Amino acid sequence: MTPDQKARALPVIDPGRCTGCGWCVAVCAPHVLSLHARGGRKTSALHDAAGCTGCALCALRCPFGAIAMVRRQPPQVLQFC
Repeated sequence: MTPDQKARALPVIDPGRCTGCGWCVAVCAPHVLSLHARGGRKTSALHDAAGCTGCALCALRCPFGAIAMVRRQPPQVLQFC
């Protein structure tokens, strides 16, 4: 994915709802999600935001509603006089 083709939205994972089942990781075609052990339990994590296509398959597949697609903020351009 080139810089001009960045995803418009990225997955945000709610660790309180994520059970670490791995369904989101399984459907992620660009392989930017992975399971991480945190505090004795597994949760999903986005480890490569630049590689995410924003397809939202992870959010659609999550049976626990733990993933929300959040619009990427456009870069702020500062202009000086």
